[in-house]
Amino acid sequence: MGFGVVSLLNAVFRRMFTSAGLRPASATVDADDTTIHFWAHPSLLQPSSSSEQQQPPRPVVVLIHGFGPDPTWQWAAQAGPLSRHFDLVVPTLLFFGASTTRAPARSDAFQAGALAALLTGGGGASSNLPGLGAGRTVHVVGTSYGGLVAYHLARELHRRGGGVRVGKVALCDSDACKGAEDDRALAARSGVAEVAELLAPADTRALRRLMAVCAHRPVKYIPECLLRDMLRKYFGDKREDKIALIKGITTGEGFQLAPLPQEVLIIWGEFDQIFPVEKAHKMKEKLGEKATVRVIPNTGHLPQQEDPKLFNQTLLDFLLHPSASNGSAAAK
Repeated sequence: MGFGVVSLLNAVFRRMFTSAGLRPASATVDADDTTIHFWAHPSLLQPSSSSEQQQPPRPVVVLIHGFGPDPTWQWAAQAGPLSRHFDLVVPTLLFFGASTTRAPARSDAFQAGALAALLTGGGGASSNLPGLGAGRTVHVVGTSYGGLVAYHLARELHRRGGGVRVGKVALCDSDACKGAEDDRALAARSGVAEVAELLAPADTRALRRLMAVCAHRPVKYIPECLLRDMLRKYFGDKREDKIALIKGITTGEGFQLAPLPQEVLIIWGEFDQIFPVEKAHKMKEKLGEKATVRVIPNTGHLPQQEDPKLFNQTLLDFLLHPSASNGSAAAK
């Protein structure tokens, strides 16, 4: 039963991606055989034709997932609405799914470097996305751990310059100014000895705990067989590497969260138990006057899944009309 449900959900979410015009692809981006699997609109996977070059290219949005299931699960509700206005790139981070590397690094900054190579070229390639021409605007959106990667990616793309221009950055429930004290508090709230036990569950009991902490309104009953299959498919694989990623997060002592040159939207679930909502305002203080906070009411750590309509409206307001947007979510 569990196998059938997980496989069915996986097929549904992949169908939502393909219905939005996205297609799966992969690229090796450096000499360490760092291979990124991703979904993208076909216009990005092949050089633009002469007729297409006469049309203004659509901006690109990069959606970066957090810890958990496949990115199709995490961004399914956003693929369609965003695809009406943007060309999307949805990568699978290293050690999640089929994205792998021989490099020893295990940090969010290294993840960002691999994605920057995907977008701007690497491994001897002039471009891993042939349709991403010079002057194309790229917006960067990340959730949870993916928000940490998104922050570094925006900085790296800006540093590299060249043809890709970073437009806006959206960070969702992503505490880029957390430290060891925050990790200890999270572990205590969750009833575990250390954060890795929470984010990289080793058994179904631990997975239940993670799901309960992530959602403001968690599902009351989940069959054990379903949890076992989810654990096997999306949490058990490369678990030691994922623990290394948690320990390799670059925030904390010695890291200074600095303002970005781009406009930044900080989106947060009102009742996030992973990163309490007050951390959104701490992020705003660190990122400066170009940063704006929007709180999605009655949601937890996954507002893009718990209230996708309001989340999508808030994100689209920011990306399409950043100077005039006040969204519909409460700013707190």
